[in-house]
Amino acid sequence: MKDFKKLKKYFPELSNNKIDKFKNLYSIYKKINSKINLISRKDFENFYLHHIIHSLSIVKLKIINNNKLKIIDLGTGGGFPGLPLAIYYDSNEFILIDSIKKKINAIKIIKNLIKINNISLINNRIENENIKGDIILSRAVSNLSNIYKWSKDCINKKGLIINLKGGNIDNELKKLNKKSKIFNLSKYYSEKFYETKKIVLIQV
Repeated sequence: MKDFKKLKKYFPELSNNKIDKFKNLYSIYKKINSKINLISRKDFENFYLHHIIHSLSIVKLKIINNNKLKIIDLGTGGGFPGLPLAIYYDSNEFILIDSIKKKINAIKIIKNLIKINNISLINNRIENENIKGDIILSRAVSNLSNIYKWSKDCINKKGLIINLKGGNIDNELKKLNKKSKIFNLSKYYSEKFYETKKIVLIQV
């Protein structure tokens, strides 16, 4: 819980109800994570800074402002970034998809305990699903070319693919060869963890 205050520092607009949901996530994830590795156990002490706040970084760009958007989290893994964003944007519809059944089952337990009603879950690969979204999210899933290849048929016209990335991505961008925008998260956060973290937007 050491970084919980930083959540309130960086997102002071959060309502008390949403703050309570985020606060409760820690103990729920800790219990489930002891059985299913949703988050690296070595990194769990950074639950808020490395996972919740990182997921919510997308909020800083002020892209998701339509209450009727359908947002797909591709390869959600432990529920990031989709689950924290579903709490924040509780009027939008979120679809969290992952090919690993035990992770989807774990997220189902978490969403029911926290009472997050705007999430649906799919245990499959996105390219095998006949779904369409306005925004597709990914975090530490694959390179940008793969993300685009898997996502392009599942996104509505004028949709966006939003990728949370780290490190040097110059080669990925060259191979992708698509119009994109890069946002450095060091602009928003002072912690060392965010020095090389970026958000890459791909317009479809």
